[in-house]
Amino acid sequence: MVFSSLIFIFVFLPLVLGFYYSVGNKLKNFVLLFFSLLFYMWGEPTFVFVMVLSILVNYCSGLLIHGFRLKPVLSKT
Repeated sequence: MVFSSLIFIFVFLPLVLGFYYSVGNKLKNFVLLFFSLLFYMWGEPTFVFVMVLSILVNYCSGLLIHGFRLKPVLSKT
């Protein structure tokens, strides 16, 4: 599926926008994540596993970076 295809414009995009605006603020990111993975799965399903792995690694790395930034730095003076 490409962005200029009729399936995307008249089926996929209205479906995504309908779900996005019908859920609460906390679920909007998950709706976009789900439909993004669905969009990429439409073209090449095998790469979705690589994307999910990349998403998990990046999310965990971000949590680790955030955790280390909150710890006070001990200075040797």
